[in-house]
Amino acid sequence: MNFSIVIPLYNKAPYVEDTLLSVINQTKLPYELIIVDDKSTDESLQIVKAFLDENSPQFKDIRVEIIELKENCGPGFARNIGFKKTSGDFISFLDADDLYHPQLIQKANQLALKHHVDFLVIGIQLFPSNIERPKISKLNGVLTPITSDAYLLDQPLKTISSHEFVMGTGSNVFVKRKWMDSTSYVENASFNEANDFWYRVLKVVLNNKNTFVALLMDNHIRVREVQGSLSRLKYSNWNQIEVPPIYIRNHKSTNRYDRLLMNVICNRWIKHAMKNLSSKRQKLIFIFKHRAIFLEQLYYFFLRAIYK
Repeated sequence: MNFSIVIPLYNKAPYVEDTLLSVINQTKLPYELIIVDDKSTDESLQIVKAFLDENSPQFKDIRVEIIELKENCGPGFARNIGFKKTSGDFISFLDADDLYHPQLIQKANQLALKHHVDFLVIGIQLFPSNIERPKISKLNGVLTPITSDAYLLDQPLKTISSHEFVMGTGSNVFVKRKWMDSTSYVENASFNEANDFWYRVLKVVLNNKNTFVALLMDNHIRVREVQGSLSRLKYSNWNQIEVPPIYIRNHKSTNRYDRLLMNVICNRWIKHAMKNLSSKRQKLIFIFKHRAIFLEQLYYFFLRAIYK
């Protein structure tokens, strides 16, 4: 299998060299690497070009393309542009401050070939906190072991709509390219857009016969906890916090799993707002303005308890 990696790049000068090192240190190298610079204002792009030049022997068997956007368009746009340039069998997006385990691509390839996996979610480790997600102990009864560190998801929609599951953080998904052609990232969103995207891709996969969804554990992606990143922004006004795309798309859906996953994401969104809004007044305004979502949270708390 050929693997394509897309790296959306925006102001990651202190970290992007380590990210690229994690790519060339793979025991199975990717087929191609697409880097989309979203009009960085620091030295990120220069660092990438210098790294590629200095390590050209390691990249000689990898097709590398750098796309320089003329204006900042956001992570969703950058990923969509990068995906259109890919041609590998499997696609993954790697954030420019995160790290792949050296054996990640090799293990993903083995799972794809031996167990016919179409959609692979990767367990992550946040650092420097060393928090690991998801917790296997919280997912009893929905996973079938296939190797010492990999599992088939017996009920994918039920599993990924669990509060304990993580899909989208650190772009922790590898997917066969053929299942992604009809799906794209929301381009006007910069937070929670990955959850919405991967869920829609997963539903495409599951709409086809003889497709398999798996989870690879043991911290094969390390997600850097960066102060000032989108997930850690501080807000002075309630309306700076975007409503999750998955809520906008699914709040009228009658599908149980659409609603349950929407509830999971909205729960995280509310916690994010309460943690990062600067004043109690802004928190109260946020609650009032989004009171319909807060009420839905209560309803789906009881619904989840029924279907648990």
